[in-house]
Amino acid sequence: MKKTLLVTALMALVISACSSVSYNPTVYDYFIAKEALAKKPIKKIIIASVNVSGEPTRSMLRDSEGKIDAMVQDYLTANGYQIVPQHIFNNAWQQALLNFGDFYDPTTGKVDQLGWQNVMSATFNSLQEHKEIDAVLFTDLLVHDIQHSAGMKHYARWYGVTREPATEGATASVPSDFNWTQVIKGASLAVTIYSNEGQPLFSSRGGLDTLHSINSRKSQRSFVRRSKILGNSRNIEEGIELAFHPLIPMKRYPAPPKQAAANDGK
Repeated sequence: MKKTLLVTALMALVISACSSVSYNPTVYDYFIAKEALAKKPIKKIIIASVNVSGEPTRSMLRDSEGKIDAMVQDYLTANGYQIVPQHIFNNAWQQALLNFGDFYDPTTGKVDQLGWQNVMSATFNSLQEHKEIDAVLFTDLLVHDIQHSAGMKHYARWYGVTREPATEGATASVPSDFNWTQVIKGASLAVTIYSNEGQPLFSSRGGLDTLHSINSRKSQRSFVRRSKILGNSRNIEEGIELAFHPLIPMKRYPAPPKQAAANDGK
């Protein structure tokens, strides 16, 4: 009898451990137009080749754009969505630029908001002629400040992810007097979805990975830019899953139940 109780207790412990989720208070406060999506569910999506912000992707992430978009496309396809060929968006966008001119000034790094609105509006007007498109997806890669904690494991947390310090070189050991207060850069995926009429349907973000590491080959005790940017595919997959939740529910979404339920009611 005691043996049976012990086995039962151990099984319950294993199941509990496997089903537990480490809650992360940094999950993004997503927007989802539940009524509009219930009325007209998304089935066919076209992925835009530009950022919804109107600004180009930061130079350190530009080489990763194709990889991220390909992984996003695979994730959508695996979850039952059909991907419309991107050239349809490109043609509409280029025609809008010919009509209204470029709205981004590379010298100042500023976006002419009126010009951006004109180009976006013209693009969506053209896309409405394509009945095979239900929605337009923008996938912006963002660079922003993050910090590792001074705690025992020195995690960095943002937009739902928890990342350990990245190390490069012959050893992963870090000097005991290392300055963990340094501000470094992290990368995130911002997802924005509009109907083909331009109605906002969904927006969220998911953290991807840190862009700096501790290099044991360097004599200085500071972070340096990683030699390989966004090279961890599993971290990217997690960021994609976070960015699309709850449009595509994430099995182990790291928000506390009450917060997740509140967001789902939007």
